[in-house]
Amino acid sequence: MYGRKRRTVIKRRAKLMGRMVMLLTDGLCRKSYEQFVESYSNPYGEPDETERNARISRFEMRFSPSCWYEATASLYENAQPWIFIAGGGDDCGVCITVRVPADANVPSCPVVDLRVPRGAKKGHDAGAMVRALREMPGWRDVAAI
Repeated sequence: MYGRKRRTVIKRRAKLMGRMVMLLTDGLCRKSYEQFVESYSNPYGEPDETERNARISRFEMRFSPSCWYEATASLYENAQPWIFIAGGGDDCGVCITVRVPADANVPSCPVVDLRVPRGAKKGHDAGAMVRALREMPGWRDVAAI
């Protein structure tokens, strides 16, 4: 019973992450840097001067006390916007990257991989989360690039 419940929780979290990545991608396509930061910065976590000059936004997405993701988004002028999302806690090692196309009508095709940072321990849901995200339409793994 526990295994089925855990898989259900992971699939639900993967669907939420999929929706969040779509929202972020849409925001990077349609919003200015200031609008994006206003929409997606954590309270008291607005970018400092260096990040503003580089047009980078960092924020955290928390799914539970034991599962969160650190996201970095770049809207640097005259460059392709991108997002990098790294899992923490239960999902430590899950890495999601998205290169956002200039045309909002072109699919972004997020890439998901399992990369545990040096000195960290892989989260106990990380492998299952990577598999759940790869099963979603439009998602790829590094080998598919």
